Amino acid sequence: MEHYVGQRLSLKGQICTVRYVGQVEGKPGEWLGVEWDDAARGKHNGTHEGKQYFKCRTSSSTAASFLRPNQQWDRRRTFYQALREKYMPEDAGTGGDIVYFSTKQAEEVGFEKFAKRQAALKGIKTIVLGHMCISCKALRSERDLIAETCKEIMDLDVSSNLFESFDDILSLLLPMPKLRSVVLDGNRFTVGETDYATLHRITTLSLSYTLLSWSEIASVTGTFPGTTRLAAAGNELANIGPDAFPTSIQELDLTENAFLALSGLAHLVSLPHLRTLTLKHNPIGLMKHDSSIACLSPISNTIEDVDLAHNAIATWSFFDSLPLAFPALRHLRVTGNPLYKDLCSVEGKPLTAEDGYMLTMARLPHLETLNFTKITEKERLNAENYYLREIVAEVSLAPEEKAAAILARHPRWNALCEEYGEPTISREPKPDEVDPRSLAARLVTITFSLHGEAFLSETVRSWVKEVPKSFKVYTLLGMVGKKLGISPLELSLILETGEQDPVGKNTGNGSVEWWDSDEDEAVVLNDGANLVSREVELVAGTRALGTYIEGREARIRVEAR
Repeated sequence: MEHYVGQRLSLKGQICTVRYVGQVEGKPGEWLGVEWDDAARGKHNGTHEGKQYFKCRTSSSTAASFLRPNQQWDRRRTFYQALREKYMPEDAGTGGDIVYFSTKQAEEVGFEKFAKRQAALKGIKTIVLGHMCISCKALRSERDLIAETCKEIMDLDVSSNLFESFDDILSLLLPMPKLRSVVLDGNRFTVGETDYATLHRITTLSLSYTLLSWSEIASVTGTFPGTTRLAAAGNELANIGPDAFPTSIQELDLTENAFLALSGLAHLVSLPHLRTLTLKHNPIGLMKHDSSIACLSPISNTIEDVDLAHNAIATWSFFDSLPLAFPALRHLRVTGNPLYKDLCSVEGKPLTAEDGYMLTMARLPHLETLNFTKITEKERLNAENYYLREIVAEVSLAPEEKAAAILARHPRWNALCEEYGEPTISREPKPDEVDPRSLAARLVTITFSLHGEAFLSETVRSWVKEVPKSFKVYTLLGMVGKKLGISPLELSLILETGEQDPVGKNTGNGSVEWWDSDEDEAVVLNDGANLVSREVELVAGTRALGTYIEGREARIRVEAR
C-alpha cells in the first residue's frame, strides 16, 4: 500500500491520519508519522528528540506516533460493502466485486441478490455505519446502487470512518434523495476552498469531534442551507468568527469545546432564528474578567434555552450578566459548576446546591425552567424573598460607606424592592461597639475584691467573673459566698461606681445644705476635699443586677458584716 500525507488508516480498530512520510533521525528506514483520533493513544505531538516532523490538528501533546508502514492495517470498505455487511447478512463479508455491462451495473454473485438486498432495507429509514473503515475511493462505481438501495433513507450516521475529504462525503450524500439528517462525528477530513453543491433537504448536521475550525464548519454547513440543528462538539473551539452560516439554524451544540467566556460567542447574534445553545463541559468561567459582563449588546436576542452544565462558573456576577447576554432566556441548566459545591451565605453559613439554585432563579426574573424543572410561582416567590434577605444581610454586615457598591453588584435590588417593598436594613455595629441584641450586651464583667480583716487569711484577694445582668442580687451573693465558703448572710457587696459626689455642708441648724454649682462651682472643682466616691450597697433581694449596672464592666467590694 502506498502511503501519503492525509491518508486515513485504521490499526486494530484505532483510526489515525498520516501526517508525515519519510525518515526519522537516528532510526533506519521509512516511517509514518500519524495523528491518532484517540489523542491518548500516542506518545508525542509530532516532535522527536527536539525536532518537529509534523503538526497535529489537536492541541494534545500525546496524539502522535511514528509507525512502520508495513502494519497489518484494518480492511477498508466501500460504503456499499459496509451497508451489505450490516444490513444484508446473507452475503456479509463476501466483498463481491462489481462488474459492468456497458453503462449498467451487475454483480458476480448474481442479479437475484439485488432484489433480496433491497427487500432487506425495506422500511428502514435510518442507517448507522460508524467505525466500519469506510473509504470513498470506489464510490463512483457504486453511485447507482446507492441511489437505488438508499432511496428511502432519511437518517445517515457514518461516524469515525476513513473519509479524507468533504468532497468524498458529499458524493456519498448526493444519491440519497430523502436524506434529512447526517452524522459525521469523529471523521477527520479536509475542507477545500471551492464552492460545493448545495443540498437543501438536509436539516440536521453533526460535525462533532472532527477538529474542524469554525471557518471550516461554516463552509461545510453552507452546503446545507436548510440546516436547523447543528452539532459541533469536541472541536477545541475557543471563539467563533464572523463566518456566514445558514440563517435557518435554530439549535447549536458546542459541548466540550474550549470557550473560556461568553464573549467568545458574540457573533452568534448573526443567527436570527437561533433558539437553543448547548455549552456543556466547557471551561466557561475560568476567565476572571469576562468582557461579556460589561458589553453593551447581547450575544443573542433570540436564544431561549442555554445549557451551561459542568463549566467553571464560580461567581454570582456571571449569572447577573446572563439577562444582558441572552435577553430572551427562559430555560437554563447549570448543574456541575463549582459555584454550587462550596457555597456559603453572606454570614458564612454553608448552603446546599438547592439553595444555590434558588439564588440563581431569583437573579433571572424571566426564567421558566432550571435544570429541567419548571419554576412555579411559589418557588419564585420564595427564591426572590430569600435573595432579598441575603442582600440585606450583606449590606448589614458591611460598613455604611460600602452599601452603594454592594447594591450595585445586585442588579435586581430595585426590582425586588418594588415587588416586595424595600426592607429595613439594621446595620451591624462597628468593631468597638456591641450589638444590644447580642449575648455580649447581656453580660457584665465584674472584678471582685476582698476588704477588711475578716479576709486576711484568703490568698486570692480579687477575681474576675462574667455574669448575666439578669442575675438577682440573691444569686450573686450566693455565688460569692460559695466561692469564699461563707454564708451569704455574712457578706456585704458594695458596688464602686467610680463616680464622685460633693460633700454636704452643715448650716448650723442640724440640717444639710446641698452644694449648688451656681453657688460655689470653683471651690468644688478645685478642692478634692469637697468630693466623695459614690458607692452603692447591693441589698439582698430579687432586684436584677442590671438595674444597678449600665455598662459592661463593674467593680464590687466584698466586706464581712
